[in-house]
Amino acid sequence: MKAERRKGDSYTDRLFHWLQMEEKLPIEYEKTIKPKVYKIRFQNKPFILKGYRRLHVIQQQIEFFQHWNYAYKIAARPFPFENGVYTKSKLGCDWSLFERIEGRHAEFDNHNDRKKAVQILHQFHRTTKGIAVLSIPKDPLYVKWEKRLEHFEETRDIFSDFRKKGMYQELRSCMMDRLEKFSAHPWGEIEEKAWENHEWLHGDVAHHNFIISPDKSIKLIDFDLLHTGPRIYDHIQLAQRFLPYVESQRSTLLKYFPHIKDRDIWWEGVLVPADLLREWLYGYRQSLREESTLIRHMRKLEKSWETRKKFVRYAEHML
Repeated sequence: MKAERRKGDSYTDRLFHWLQMEEKLPIEYEKTIKPKVYKIRFQNKPFILKGYRRLHVIQQQIEFFQHWNYAYKIAARPFPFENGVYTKSKLGCDWSLFERIEGRHAEFDNHNDRKKAVQILHQFHRTTKGIAVLSIPKDPLYVKWEKRLEHFEETRDIFSDFRKKGMYQELRSCMMDRLEKFSAHPWGEIEEKAWENHEWLHGDVAHHNFIISPDKSIKLIDFDLLHTGPRIYDHIQLAQRFLPYVESQRSTLLKYFPHIKDRDIWWEGVLVPADLLREWLYGYRQSLREESTLIRHMRKLEKSWETRKKFVRYAEHML
């Protein structure tokens, strides 16, 4: 192998030995991105090699991309190892290749990047509608948020320990109130219509899943949470990803999403502070693994919540 691996990474050694020596594939290791995700070269071209514990997740993606005529313009596609074979099984995973898009992650503190992200997501929704591939079921967004609230409530004692019980109660109360209003919409009917129309969601519209190439074009990557459902879910979650950067410019957020039909429902979803709970829980779990200090995450949440309260007060009159 031309590139060096981390010393002592026996799993990676075994994987690439198997691919090269036993499967006889022209694969060269370049870099470990995270466990079971590698930058590689295959047939002297750049790819991502990714391992899946659940075969149906990658099988759905492969079938979906085979029916998506515009994928080459919009996304990093799965790529066969050989003769139409898209997966190889070894070491408890099913391994697949994906096109590697050279470039940088989108930066949501940048106006142009935000604009490009909305545009490519809209193109994804528009060009995938009607693809009749069996979808992996996912919880409706409000159910996902209800579960997140339960996990947040399990950290209540941490707030007491840091004498931040007031902040906890404020945030929990706001979450419950906004979530109750959002979940009151006829989501059963809305979801059923989306399923009938075969509307697809990316499911993970974080900044690192938008890649901007040196020529300023943008593509989507990582379709592991791909599923059918109301497209408004993706738009709500993307708007929440933008929020930390536009809260002080309160009318700006609306301008990024001119094509949304159910504007009131979208706005109510954006105001559910589920994103703050997500970031808090992520930081909390990191601190349990001693990867960071809990007090730093508490301060970060406190700052974010103070800013969000002002935005919510401003936005409520628009509903």
